[in-house]
Amino acid sequence: MYRETFIKLIKYFGKSQRIRLVLFFLLAVIAGFLEFIGIALIYPFVVLIVNPDAGSAYISYLPQFIQNLSPIMLALTVGLVAMSIFVLKNLYMIFYMFVQSRFLQRWTQTVNNMLMDFFLYAPYKSVQQISDADKFYAVNTLVAQVTNGFVMRVLVLCTNAIIVLFVAGLILYKFFAAGVVTCLFIALSVMFQNKVFRKKVEDLSEKLAPVTKSMIEVTHLVIKCIKDVKILGVEKVFYDRYRDCGKRYTDLNADQIFLNSISPYIVETLIVMSLIILAAIISVGSMGQKEVLVASFAVIVASIFRIAPALNRIQTSIINLPATLNFAQELVNFYEKYQIEYFDKAVKKSCGIMPFERCICFNNVDFSYDTKVKVLNNISFEINKGDFVGIIGLSGAGKSTLADVLTGLLPIDSGEISVDGVTLSESNFAEFRKNIGYVPQKSEVLECSFRENVAWGIEPDKIDDELVIKLLKDVCLWDVVSSYDGGINAVPIIGESGLSGGQKQRLAIARVLYRNPAILLFDEATSALDVKTEHEITNMLQTLGHDRTVIAIAHRLSTLQSCNKLIYLKDGRIVDIGTFSELSDKYADFAELVRLSSIESDD
Repeated sequence: MYRETFIKLIKYFGKSQRIRLVLFFLLAVIAGFLEFIGIALIYPFVVLIVNPDAGSAYISYLPQFIQNLSPIMLALTVGLVAMSIFVLKNLYMIFYMFVQSRFLQRWTQTVNNMLMDFFLYAPYKSVQQISDADKFYAVNTLVAQVTNGFVMRVLVLCTNAIIVLFVAGLILYKFFAAGVVTCLFIALSVMFQNKVFRKKVEDLSEKLAPVTKSMIEVTHLVIKCIKDVKILGVEKVFYDRYRDCGKRYTDLNADQIFLNSISPYIVETLIVMSLIILAAIISVGSMGQKEVLVASFAVIVASIFRIAPALNRIQTSIINLPATLNFAQELVNFYEKYQIEYFDKAVKKSCGIMPFERCICFNNVDFSYDTKVKVLNNISFEINKGDFVGIIGLSGAGKSTLADVLTGLLPIDSGEISVDGVTLSESNFAEFRKNIGYVPQKSEVLECSFRENVAWGIEPDKIDDELVIKLLKDVCLWDVVSSYDGGINAVPIIGESGLSGGQKQRLAIARVLYRNPAILLFDEATSALDVKTEHEITNMLQTLGHDRTVIAIAHRLSTLQSCNKLIYLKDGRIVDIGTFSELSDKYADFAELVRLSSIESDD
């Protein structure tokens, strides 16, 4: 399970990391080798210190000029080399940890970039299936849990296992019988410990990932809907939900912290017992050889000193791997579920603007989200250049879907959409889309100056301030902006004490007009405006209609009285196309819509 998940992580998210992972393995081998040499030099050093005459057997392989040194100088030289290797090894490990931390953080950002690339460039229909909460969870929490949790634990486990193998190899080489008994004791003890904790760890891992996700979702929901909660007076319901979810999350984290905290004490117990076993066996075998006994004890202590923290990190990694495995599997499942591997960027390079001089034609267009229920059924109409077109109908009629199809965000199932006789397809929709200025029902205000909010995406030194001021006046927002110190260079206040919903929408309309698009598409964009401001905006749209095409979707029909053409939708079909008065006189349900909007049609 761990191996399969790790291989999939590398396959899906780490193609560019494979060489680095191999290098990490080689770096770990070097670290283990340095540990081996450093500890190995302790033995001859101690022997030379305790009994210089007995140390001659250990220096016969050294160069002659070293052998000619006095016993004390020779011992000090060996000790200096051993100390230098330990210092070098620790500096090397500091470098290793630095590289590892950079590697993990950059891999985290690489995976986040990959997900953001998918969210931004994948077909809108695919991205629309993922909730906002899931997107935030994937980018802000899930990836970091995988790289800084699962992947890091795998690296720590492998690195320290290599170090332990080198040191254990030295013990087995120097004290074979004692080493075998001790290694066997440690292995059996660790296996028993893992078996005892395995059920607890598996239960924890199964619960932690979904509870973490639930905690993020409920927090996001409460903060996002706080006004609705207060108006409905259901604070206690949501507070209890947050508190209960938080308790489960806290309890699981407490269990995880507990499991991590007890590992050092268990490892310490095993190490002390191993030290006693080793010392006892070596003492029996080295009676009468004082220098060998002292040197052996020194090597044992040094070995245990190096093995202890490594074993502790190994044990901690083993305990934490199951807890992070679910996050890794969740990320893998996310990749497979939304077929990230197979998506092609909707926009890979810059393109020109498709000419729009005559008309946009829909011819027998069908669309469905799941191929079972048609959301748009046999849609046919024309929009001429300069038209002021309204798209109307009850909720669920398909109005916003029609707008998404018009912009090319949703690909049609059948039929044809053409502009000036040129059929639109995936290859040229991006060129046509550059003609469109889209104003959604709810627009976000950026935390930057008014001028940058209007000229969104334009370099600050290239913004036309005179045009910004003109547009702010056109959308009836200049009085608000001029009340700020700094005018268009001021940063609008965001929140309840700042711009109102209507003012935000007017700022969004100015933002669209700055690009001077040939087509203006309003998707319930005036729903947050008061009646007076709505009429002002509607009148402005009428004047723009002389050289622009305006398409407006609205529930409130006052916005659409001035349209020269209304497309009346019902259950995904076009009921009729006509003027406001024509449809009002012809259809009782349209007249009912007028009545519900408290508007009388103009005769």
